[in-house]
Amino acid sequence: MKSTANNHGFTLIELIVVITIASIFGAMMYQFISTSTLKESSPLFSIEKSLKLYEVLENITSDYLENHTTDLTPLQTSIGSTEGSTQNNDYGSYRVIYNRFIKFVSNSEQNAPGGDPENGNLLKVTIESISTGERLMALYHKQ
Repeated sequence: MKSTANNHGFTLIELIVVITIASIFGAMMYQFISTSTLKESSPLFSIEKSLKLYEVLENITSDYLENHTTDLTPLQTSIGSTEGSTQNNDYGSYRVIYNRFIKFVSNSEQNAPGGDPENGNLLKVTIESISTGERLMALYHKQ
């Protein structure tokens, strides 16, 4: 009479090999996924902060188009006439870097008095994001 072996499972060696391979694969996947997810979010935060500065400049430009196309002095005052000051107003939060009337003489930029009807037609505004240090510049002209 023949005795038949009942092989309905895995041997201990097969289980150890499968668990070892699975753990190596899992460690590789964890390293890949955690690195990519951590690095993916930082550009999104940077873009969000950058868009806030663009929003501030868009608010200033909208105010200029609606209220200040003929007289730029009130616009200069509402932006914040003190250069280097931090502003938190209806436009948003920003730092004023440059907010002056300018004129161009022989292809070079010079300061101009705001009340000068000939030369005070351009208002140069440069603002900076408080959190990122990014800067945006715009020129507004008297029509």
